Amino acid sequence: MAATEKLKVIQWYTGEIARHQIRTIAQSRSLELVGAFVHHEEKAGVDVGTIAGIEPLGVVATNDMSEILALEADCVLYNPPTERYDEIIPILASGKNVISIIAGWNPKKRKSFASVLEACEKGQSSLYGTGLNPGLSYELALLGSSICTDVSSIYIKTCEPQSTLSEVFLSMFGFGKTEEELSGGARGAYGIFARSLHQVTDLLCEELALPHDGTDFTYEFEPAIKDYEDKISVKKGTMAGLLLKASTTLGGAPVATIELRFLLGPEYVRESWLSEGPSQGWIEVDVRGTPGSRLTHEIYAENHLIGTWATGTKAIHAIPFVCAAKPGLVSPVDLPLARMIK
Repeated sequence: MAATEKLKVIQWYTGEIARHQIRTIAQSRSLELVGAFVHHEEKAGVDVGTIAGIEPLGVVATNDMSEILALEADCVLYNPPTERYDEIIPILASGKNVISIIAGWNPKKRKSFASVLEACEKGQSSLYGTGLNPGLSYELALLGSSICTDVSSIYIKTCEPQSTLSEVFLSMFGFGKTEEELSGGARGAYGIFARSLHQVTDLLCEELALPHDGTDFTYEFEPAIKDYEDKISVKKGTMAGLLLKASTTLGGAPVATIELRFLLGPEYVRESWLSEGPSQGWIEVDVRGTPGSRLTHEIYAENHLIGTWATGTKAIHAIPFVCAAKPGLVSPVDLPLARMIK
């Protein structure tokens, strides 16, 4: 690639994280947005700059998959609400690398994994999964382990307030519902997280050669101690906090664990519920071994969307490294350390 040639990027789905990515790519000297695939029909035919809230970019969004796959591009920024390998596989087969914020971390247990590898071979393309509050949990765990002569277990805690959560997320995962209502549909959505989180905990065990033979997943709800009226309506006593915990286990005991703690805000839940979360910041990684190693990470900015922006930005900064990677499934250990690009 010539020094002045930009990498061509397609944005797949255009939610809040994607709109930030569009704005960032529009300002980049090394990246060019050449297409966008949308789910909602009302966005089809609309300039992606308009969708992102900036001036038109001359790139029109489409909901025609064959049309978007026919475009020449180096990479697809894939932002689905769930893992959708029925879409990822044809993208890879068309010769485009894929960076996803919710899929591709370690899909070896998926029935479609063989098809993923076949698509990578056919398209000479790579699949890379990033994301997860906001995409540093796995890397921080490996960094923490690098000073240890042995590791027995890893525990990752994350805590994310509603200022970074969309109305769709809050509604989908049951915020504002009673215990009786939660016994219905909302619980089914948690399986999305179980599958994704176990990919990461399994990968940590594989990378650090930690023996493992199973998985475990639990969740619990925290009722609101007062009413909340903002993105949605949450009455006192209905769900204001959600704790999801996924582990890769050995003999039933956790070896690598990730817990996600979502909440409307510290003023809406019991102080005791928060006391078990990260001691500070967004992420706490506790590596038990010789010696033990604990890292914390915090994102701060004036804008209330720092969480989603950070997730989207990390995916963008991985683009040149994923495009240069060998075909197939790639993880953070297969790539150089991602850094800010222009």
